[in-house]
Amino acid sequence: MKKQGFLYGSAVLIASAVIVKIIGALFRIPLANMLGGTGMGYFSAAYGIFMPVYAVSVTGLPAAAARSVSAAAARGREGETDAVKRTALSLFGLVGLVGTAVILLGAYPLCRFVSGDIPAVPAVMAIAPSVLAGCLVSVYRGCSEGMRNMYPTAVSQVIEACAKLIFGLSLCGGCLWLSENRPELFLRITGCERLGISASEAALPYSAAAAVFGITLSSFAGLIYMIIRDRHDDIPRSDRLPHRETVRIRKELLRTAVPAAVGALVINLTSLIDLVTVMRSLRTLTKTAPWIFSDLLGAGIAYSDIPNFIYGSFTGLAVTVFNLVPSVTNMFGKSMLPAAAAAKAEGDIKRLGECSGGAVLAAALASVPAGLGIAALAEPILSTLFGGRELEISVCVNAMIVLGIAVPFVCISSAAFAVLQAADRADIPVKIMAVGAAVKLFGNIFLTADPRLGVTGAAIATLMCYIFICICSLIMLSKHGGFDGRGFFYSFLKIFSCGLLCGAAAFLTCSRLSEHGNILISTAVSCGVGAIIYILSTYFSGIITKSTLKMLIS
Repeated sequence: MKKQGFLYGSAVLIASAVIVKIIGALFRIPLANMLGGTGMGYFSAAYGIFMPVYAVSVTGLPAAAARSVSAAAARGREGETDAVKRTALSLFGLVGLVGTAVILLGAYPLCRFVSGDIPAVPAVMAIAPSVLAGCLVSVYRGCSEGMRNMYPTAVSQVIEACAKLIFGLSLCGGCLWLSENRPELFLRITGCERLGISASEAALPYSAAAAVFGITLSSFAGLIYMIIRDRHDDIPRSDRLPHRETVRIRKELLRTAVPAAVGALVINLTSLIDLVTVMRSLRTLTKTAPWIFSDLLGAGIAYSDIPNFIYGSFTGLAVTVFNLVPSVTNMFGKSMLPAAAAAKAEGDIKRLGECSGGAVLAAALASVPAGLGIAALAEPILSTLFGGRELEISVCVNAMIVLGIAVPFVCISSAAFAVLQAADRADIPVKIMAVGAAVKLFGNIFLTADPRLGVTGAAIATLMCYIFICICSLIMLSKHGGFDGRGFFYSFLKIFSCGLLCGAAAFLTCSRLSEHGNILISTAVSCGVGAIIYILSTYFSGIITKSTLKMLIS
């Protein structure tokens, strides 16, 4: 198998990520318009509870498998890759079963005592089986990535996205239709008939659960593809290894996966922190400062539904847009990981430093204009994507401006963490993220309780959290990954300046065009103008040089 270089591998993964995000937008945007702020609150509550458990089960598995496979290949033991895969499947398959059971059994107490959002229970239970599928598919992806073959990961992600779009929207739409047109049948199917709940009351919770179950089905679709693909793969097969070798491989996998999973748990606690603190703060504000919700009350939102409505608007609209860029730029770190792991295994510190610099620089170049563009065009972007939800947009537009500024810090720290994991220092991201989560928690507690900020306080706390994480991750990368921190700092200042020009150009263009034109056209043209300004400014400022391109391509 011909190994793919960093830039080529990144291009494959980024192309798939762009396709996945386009399909994901085709899923999330109609879903938000179907469910509204309240229904998206149930959907997001399920994700907020699910993601920490899912992160422990799944995050770190591709990195562990990729690192073990690439290290074995670097030592000239490619036949060992099949043994790594078999051991990882049995080990992490068990982890997936346990994770699924934890979510199923803990759905009610988690919703009751963590979020106080009991109607989200069906959605939490519906998403539980995807932990098992996620664990297994992550092993297959990690083994392919370790051999520097990004195609299986890319194709499986696209298949999952397509299945999510089809199953998620179909099941959600069908559930809403059934509740409106056949309420008696809907109540019998959902079991709400014996609970004394009307079809209109149960429609949004169970429609959100139907959409979530579509996501579960999509994860199994991706797994089926990877199983079929694996049977036709050309990874060298090996005989069953002695027990001692199997134990060694298992320990090697756990040494990478456990710290990465714990770190993912810590960082995914931010969504759980938002779920708990934002909802509770908003409930308190409905009692202590009810006048700040006059617009929502005037629109017919009941006091009891206001916290869930605002939380659903924040996560369903602003956070959805915020997550688009990191999900794409994360591919830089993922693609660089095999090369960095091989450099570490060979003791080539110079090459490891080149990997560090390439991953971080690529993440900065892509994320700075995107994040500042999101901040500059927050309201037009939301109006374009969620035009039928003006009330939800008014709730979260200020939060989205702040989240846009946070985008570059998220992307750069993710790239740095990937290289640190490849450099056999997966413990460092865990420690940094633990402190970052504490920053997020205290920021949420104090800022969301301020009536002048509300849910925008959660976005400010996210920005504070990731600025801290980004700075610490780059300092540690300089110490352990051969990273040239001083050189990157000057490059980042140039990139950020170019990003400011990009955002300013986009904002001014949109301000002029929106007075006379369609919001969709003005937003699209403004994004194009900003992109052109950014490309020209980076070229003339000398950010992209021959040495930079050589570092990225090699």
